[in-house]
Amino acid sequence: MLAKAKEEMESRFIEKLLPLRLDARQFGVLQFLEEYPNSSQKQVGDALQIDRTTMVSHIDFLEELQYVKRIRNPKDRRSFVVTITKRGQEKLKLGRSYLEDTEMDVLSSLTGKEQEEFKSILLKVWATIQKGEEE
Repeated sequence: MLAKAKEEMESRFIEKLLPLRLDARQFGVLQFLEEYPNSSQKQVGDALQIDRTTMVSHIDFLEELQYVKRIRNPKDRRSFVVTITKRGQEKLKLGRSYLEDTEMDVLSSLTGKEQEEFKSILLKVWATIQKGEEE
């Protein structure tokens, strides 16, 4: 049931992202770059588990939309770092509001207390998953 709920929520979120010309992965890339500015494409790809070729196309696309920009790495002139632009930050903010709307929609049948409990349980499950990956 959790997988079905995830699929439905993801489907609704993807639909809401369409006006921004983003998919969920590209949205994730923007979030990562906001949190970790001046990351290399490899760092972003490794963190988000996106293969090298796909990562290059995502960055190319986001750069074309002027949501990110590549800057020559001052520490290694052979490589580039990627940073989110002001325009990218605006789209990210809008996308987050879409995500919040989607979450509210999907969880609307739960009371406020139930929503908090549900999120708390999911965070515990996620922590267990993360811990297992570290071992």
